[in-house]
Amino acid sequence: MMASPYGLWGYLRLKAIASLLRLLTYVFTRSHFRPSSTCKRKEVRIPSREKGRFIKAWIYHPPGYVDGGEPSGVVVNWHGGGYIIPNLGMDHAFCERVARDTNLQVLDADYQKGPERPFPGAVEDAEDVLRWVESQKRVFDIDRVALSGFSSGGNLALVAASDLRRQFKNINIRAVYAFYPGVDLSITAEERLVPEPIEPLPAWFQRFLADAYVPRVQDRTSPRVSPTFAEASSFPERTMLFVCSGDVLAPETEAFGRKLEQAGCGVEVVKLEGVGHGFDKTIKPRLHNPEKTELAYSKVIKSLKATI
Repeated sequence: MMASPYGLWGYLRLKAIASLLRLLTYVFTRSHFRPSSTCKRKEVRIPSREKGRFIKAWIYHPPGYVDGGEPSGVVVNWHGGGYIIPNLGMDHAFCERVARDTNLQVLDADYQKGPERPFPGAVEDAEDVLRWVESQKRVFDIDRVALSGFSSGGNLALVAASDLRRQFKNINIRAVYAFYPGVDLSITAEERLVPEPIEPLPAWFQRFLADAYVPRVQDRTSPRVSPTFAEASSFPERTMLFVCSGDVLAPETEAFGRKLEQAGCGVEVVKLEGVGHGFDKTIKPRLHNPEKTELAYSKVIKSLKATI
């Protein structure tokens, strides 16, 4: 069990809430994790820095892919789940679509979850995944790499595209695509407001996620936790941020986009009106918006074709 500034009872409280949420998520959402019948993917186990522990991932292959063929570009993706829910596979529709329409491979990678494995566990796993990609030159063209992520996974993608990217001189990370990410975990739940919220993340839930993932408040301004504090020059040539008008995380992400723009970075903030957090997922039918999903995914694909 990881040490926590909240002590034993504080940890047990976080653990109990996380366990209940995981159970409910499994019961009510597992049917949404099944890929299409034509999906071409395989499971891989990526070595972590901890001896004997591996990071699970799925590689989605484009049509006509042949093992042992020419290396192809790769998009590394991280799923959402508030840093606590084991949602690997939830982004299968996005991963399938990108692989099919861009002829790139997509590596959909898992990461450690709080409160059992709080920060820096998830970031270390993201780093280990990039290190593995760097070693797979016969599989991936490491001169053609992009990153993507959703919600907490979008946060990880932005951290990997900035602070972590500097460590990998042999990998050319050309772009990052983040869907409704949280970029500033130092902001309190009460400060996160939008004029017309659409099923917003409850304040208690935001506090719980922050405590479970980053128990040390002083760590929340680290660029490895909150990418808005990273140096603008550390980001790749293209950063695309998708924000939802009804999402309480939108204002901080828009402010982050303005920071990158003012620094002369290649950033595009795509604001999707009338939708909330997780609009592209079928898990919540009331939130799912097929039209905005198509718009967003198509923009990523068009950008990937131009960039990679």
